Amino acid sequence: MTIKNRKFYTDANRASWEEVAPRHRSSNQEELLNAVRASDFNALHKEFVETLNLIDIKNKNVAQICCNNAKDLLSVIKLGARSGVGVDASAGFIDQGREIINAAGHQDDIKLIVSDVYDLPKELEGQFDIVMTTVGVMSWMPDLPAFFQIINSLLKPGGHYVVEEMHPVLLMYEAGDKGASRPMYSYFKDDPWKDTDGLDYFGHVEYESKPSYSFQHKMDDILMAGINLGMRLKHIREIGHDISNFCMDLQHQEAKPPLGINLIFEKPA
Repeated sequence: MTIKNRKFYTDANRASWEEVAPRHRSSNQEELLNAVRASDFNALHKEFVETLNLIDIKNKNVAQICCNNAKDLLSVIKLGARSGVGVDASAGFIDQGREIINAAGHQDDIKLIVSDVYDLPKELEGQFDIVMTTVGVMSWMPDLPAFFQIINSLLKPGGHYVVEEMHPVLLMYEAGDKGASRPMYSYFKDDPWKDTDGLDYFGHVEYESKPSYSFQHKMDDILMAGINLGMRLKHIREIGHDISNFCMDLQHQEAKPPLGINLIFEKPA
């Protein structure tokens, strides 16, 4: 994939996320501003906390790529990490994140940056003990090997990339007219989805939106993107309940697919 094509997709997706940012603000910003003031605020799923506990996060420098409003990064700081940097392409969500961090009193511990993930500031390279991504990142990446190269470049030797993500199998499904999700797409789909129904994953309200593009990355694509860089896969966990607000009914089906994954990659020391 050429850089020109990659930038077409990332520019389009950034515009789509900027468009939905005010909708997300109206849905949950005030509630978050109140919630983050609690010393025990934690927006992370239980399994992801358990995965983070497999490595030592105390007093570590953490980066979150595609951080959205940074509530997950704030949660890791509250769990004991020393400092954090969050990166997102959407200025609208970074603005919401700064409000949340200020409300929590952690503005001295967390820095937020607006940037395309494929064009991060060079001064971030080699600065982090932990890089993390949480649900709904990899499917937006038009070039997954290059994405892993970016992650790897941010880590110190011996650092860890910690992943929480929708399971790749889940992207085979689409919600039906009566809410019953069913498989509609090949697991081996190699062309992007184009969506103009909007990105309101809180209210699930469809609206005519700017186009966004997402991509199917198989499990072997994800694992080999790290392994091919010499990263060691230390942990994998599959999750059988909804963590993404996508096709939520599947968790109640008797023949349910895997719905989420947690991974830990280690950069060679």
